[in-house]
Amino acid sequence: MGAPVNGSETVHEVHESRIFTLIARSGWVVTGLLHVIIGALAIAVAFGDRRARPDEVGAFEVIAAAPLGPVLLVAVIVSLVGLGVWMLADAILNGGPMHRWTSGVASAAQGLVYLALAVPPGILLFGGDLQSGRNSRALSRFLLDSAAGAVVLVLVGVGIAVGGVYFIVKGIRRRFSWELRPMTERRGRAVRALGAVGYVARGIAFLLLAGLIVVEAIQVDPNDVTGLAGALGALRRGFLGEFWLASIGVGLIIYGIYGFARARLAKI
Repeated sequence: MGAPVNGSETVHEVHESRIFTLIARSGWVVTGLLHVIIGALAIAVAFGDRRARPDEVGAFEVIAAAPLGPVLLVAVIVSLVGLGVWMLADAILNGGPMHRWTSGVASAAQGLVYLALAVPPGILLFGGDLQSGRNSRALSRFLLDSAAGAVVLVLVGVGIAVGGVYFIVKGIRRRFSWELRPMTERRGRAVRALGAVGYVARGIAFLLLAGLIVVEAIQVDPNDVTGLAGALGALRRGFLGEFWLASIGVGLIIYGIYGFARARLAKI
């Protein structure tokens, strides 16, 4: 009789296999592409395009409308699910990239986010319709029907704001450098510069979304809670709004480019 197969060892081997890590890296390519598209849509809004939707839904719709759109959607879904499962497995098997329980919790949370992000392209693939603003307003209206719901919505906004501050600090202090493999000094400076600008821009976008959610929850007006696209649209209507919106769009594109670099250079 052959030696018994250790289930834990098998899971480790699959997790560390070349094909699984390649799929996980492709997930970072997809997230980079999404940020590039969202940034480009934000710039389009800054220049007066009212049809553009600078959020994940708008980005997925751009991908779906491209040549071979269904094929691209399948590739996006496989990549995001692969990255999500890889991060969950890394959290369980290794305690995350830093081998601590806090790192494991963070890695698991990110894995769940990537899995959730794979749902919208799946809906598009099977002919469904994504209405980010309509869905956000419906959920907000449901929550604002009660005082407890309004508190929940404020807490969601605060949570998003905390995430925004985290990204800004991470970018300014370059706390993402440990995620990357060693590289030449020149390449390292370029990649870290991309990451710093990109994380700060992403954090600002989160803060704008959080501010919109909290303010409108306090004013009890669910019709104005329309997600990231609504937050960026509200920014455009402010002082020098076109400039700030275009700047954030450029920053998100830079973060997307950093995502491409991370896909190749991340420690896995």
